[in-house]
Amino acid sequence: MDMGWKMPEITASSYRSYSRKQGQDSAAEPYNRKQGQLSAVESVEEAVDSGKPYNRKQGQLSAAEFVEEAVDPSKPYNRKQGQLSAAESVEEAVDSGKPYNRKQEQLSIVKYYGKMRELGCFSLQDVTDMVGDRAAVPYLLNDYQRKGYIDRIHRNLYTVMDTETGEPVLNRYQIGSRLFPDGYVALRSAFEAWGYAPKAGNEVFVATQTRFTDFRYNGVFYRRVHPKAGADTEWVSGSLVTSLEQTVVDSLHSFEGEAGLEDVVECIIRLPRLDVDKLLDCLERYGNGYLYQKCGYVLEQLQEYVRLPRAFYQECREHCASTVRYMIKGADGLVYHKGWGVYAPAYLERGE
Repeated sequence: MDMGWKMPEITASSYRSYSRKQGQDSAAEPYNRKQGQLSAVESVEEAVDSGKPYNRKQGQLSAAEFVEEAVDPSKPYNRKQGQLSAAESVEEAVDSGKPYNRKQEQLSIVKYYGKMRELGCFSLQDVTDMVGDRAAVPYLLNDYQRKGYIDRIHRNLYTVMDTETGEPVLNRYQIGSRLFPDGYVALRSAFEAWGYAPKAGNEVFVATQTRFTDFRYNGVFYRRVHPKAGADTEWVSGSLVTSLEQTVVDSLHSFEGEAGLEDVVECIIRLPRLDVDKLLDCLERYGNGYLYQKCGYVLEQLQEYVRLPRAFYQECREHCASTVRYMIKGADGLVYHKGWGVYAPAYLERGE
């Protein structure tokens, strides 16, 4: 039945034009991907103007714009919005008083490097005391190591590096005397630290109650020796070392083999005048008759260099052991010295 009304003809072009017009006029309607895609710039403008949360489907904000939003103190830092610089991360962590967050950039160099440099050599516990947050310590140390500010010496032990030379700011003897709270440099290393050894070796002997496995750092072996109770020590050029008198007695007590004795003698003949009372105090702390025997004999053979009074040698004789001793067991060519009851190398008999 014809009622006089005809449906208008709708073409494809007129349909698309009509759909787009409806989509523009209807701002309240949700975005439809079938209606085309907004450009990244338009998405950003709409997200900023409307105050709505960012929608990844509407394009991506630039890294710079994300950082600006993250700096806003009212908004928490979001790694998806880019990364704040190290300086900004540190300032926020310090200002807020919040614990260190691994998601933030590493702490800046200026905050703790000065304190580390004062110590020169330090442990994990020292860093924990500085930072106050144990969880932050591993990240801080890794960051400083990567940047060349510090270097790992041994387990949980670190030293500060000179950023210009790439070498530790401390020398081998300073490092050795700072490895442990009770540590000090002893034996031949002490002669070296004093400057009376003919040449520096590749070992540093560290006397400490703390047990540690010998280790190598920067071409030098650090070896543990047992400390002597009441040992006489002094600070020499920033290193805690045994006094000259203590070093002489310790070395004559501990040398090994003919080469070891020769090495001790080479150091002794370079020494300035020794203090007799200090020598006797060191011997008394050992309380070892054989040590009185060895020290008295060796120093008497080197009297031309050490120039000790006769009273010293008399005191040593009064405490000598009554048995005959071999200063170097199993060595050939030893000469018996009746006055001291010892067999010793021939060159000592001549005082050479």
